[in-house]
Parts: sequence; C-alpha cells; structure tokens
Amino acid sequence: MTDLATNNDRGSPAWWNQRYQMAETPWDTGIVPPEVHELVDSGALRPPCVALDLGCGTGTNSAFLARLGFSVYGVDLAVTALQRARTKARTAGLPAFFCAGNVADLGFLPVQATFALDIGCLHSLSPDNRARYAASLARRLESGGLYLMYGFDQDTELDSGPAGFDADEIAQRFAPHFEMLWRRPSLQGERPVAWYLLRRS
Repeated sequence: MTDLATNNDRGSPAWWNQRYQMAETPWDTGIVPPEVHELVDSGALRPPCVALDLGCGTGTNSAFLARLGFSVYGVDLAVTALQRARTKARTAGLPAFFCAGNVADLGFLPVQATFALDIGCLHSLSPDNRARYAASLARRLESGGLYLMYGFDQDTELDSGPAGFDADEIAQRFAPHFEMLWRRPSLQGERPVAWYLLRRS
C-alpha cells in the first residue's frame, strides 16, 4: 500500500480509500450537522423527493435524509466508504442508493433532484473540476431546488489540505444557474469555514 505521505492526490479514489482503511477520516463524525437539521425543520424541503449527497462518505447524512422520506443518491470516490454506507442503508431498510463516481460529472445519475448536499467535498477539487461540478450539478438539480454546501475558506498560510474558497468564489462559480440565499462563516478549529445555501434558478 502506498504511504499517504507520498500519495496526496485527492482526485484519486486510492487516496480516499486509504484514508478510510486506515481510519484517518476526521470528517466522518457520524453526526448530522445542525445546519442540515435547521434546513429540514424550516420546511424548505418537503419529502418525498430526490436528494443528492455529494461526497457522501459512509452515508450518515444520506441515512438521515432517507429516514425523512427522501430518495437519496450518495456519490463518493471511496469504495470502502460506499460499502459501509450501503450496509447502513440496507440494514435499516432505507431508500438510499450509493454510486462510485466523480462529483465533477454527475451524468451517470438517472435522476433529477430537488436537494443537493455537499459537506466538505467541493473544496477538495481542483479549480477545473470545481467548474465542471457546478455545471454538472445545475443539470441534475430541478428549478427551485436547494443546494447546501460546507467548505473551507481559502487559507494562504496552509501548507497542506484543501485550498478552500475565496470570498466570492461560490457565488461566481455557480452563476448564472444558482442564486446565493446566504453564506454563514464559522470556524473549524482555527480554520475559517462557511456554510452556503444556493437555489437553482
């Protein structure tokens, strides 16, 4: 197995699989964030409908949404994580389906969704793949559909890890197909992060 220190390509399924196999997954908390609960509780999302969980990992958020009545399609590069997600959903009898694939090209999905969730996936992509992701998501999300995303802010002092987004990148990258409803800055440890809610135009 290649050492992670010499294989730092976040675009590689092997890199993500190694992280899960070695239990080096600080993002896999098993907790549904309060921002997701808040959006559901607000009534803005009304199942039954289709939801996408982009970078779904082991399926914590997919399972939460499926229990509420969503038909959920989770996408991830890491087969190891997807196997765990499928086991959770199958054991609980939940309507959640998991696909190995690149979130920058969602053409393989057979559905149109009314909600998409991304917790820490987009910020791991290269600039070219971020542009492809935005265009691909626009084709898979229905008019009026909501997109909730969490990501790092750009940190010029960071030596490793995802580069994050500058202040205007999300609004600009997703225009003209999405409108920004809100951005909420926060902190993850000492690193600036933000939640974003966008609506498909």
